[in-house]
Amino acid sequence: MKVSGRLLGELFLVFLKIGAFTFGGGYAMLPIIYEDICERHKWIDEKEMDKIILISQSLPGVMAVNCATQVGYRLQGILGALICTLGVILPSLLIIMILANLIMKYRNNPHVASMFFMIRAAVSGLVFGAAVKMGKQSLKTVFGWSLIILSAVFTYLSLFNPIFLILAGALAGYIYTRAGREAA
Repeated sequence: MKVSGRLLGELFLVFLKIGAFTFGGGYAMLPIIYEDICERHKWIDEKEMDKIILISQSLPGVMAVNCATQVGYRLQGILGALICTLGVILPSLLIIMILANLIMKYRNNPHVASMFFMIRAAVSGLVFGAAVKMGKQSLKTVFGWSLIILSAVFTYLSLFNPIFLILAGALAGYIYTRAGREAA
């Protein structure tokens, strides 16, 4: 794999922008990641990006960082992984350092409290949009719909830790896929 300084710079700037202008973590960043990586620059097709997202969700840590690392590695190897990871975390690190000082200073101000209330509402919309986009790709069977409905109910009722739901979903998907291959 030939390392390209120009591509590394573009990747850094794309993930710097993603890290700087999205609130709400990895799921809120998904629509922007898809738009920049798959649609605008066409570095990775949507099918490959879906695989990267799936792996990113399965790994421990922040999903957006995992995704940036994998995209960078896929396109430019280890150096690309480091550059993309730095790009996506740098804005958050700087913003958190600045905001932590400001929040401590103005935490009792009702305007600040209202602002964060509205940010939570906007982030909920972004996460819902990402879920709809991912659902269009993966919810094509009764089995898939059953898993999402059961997961939503169990999450709402707080019956299981989300980690167990993820592991159970992975196991169920493996068994379902394996059973489908054996039947064919």
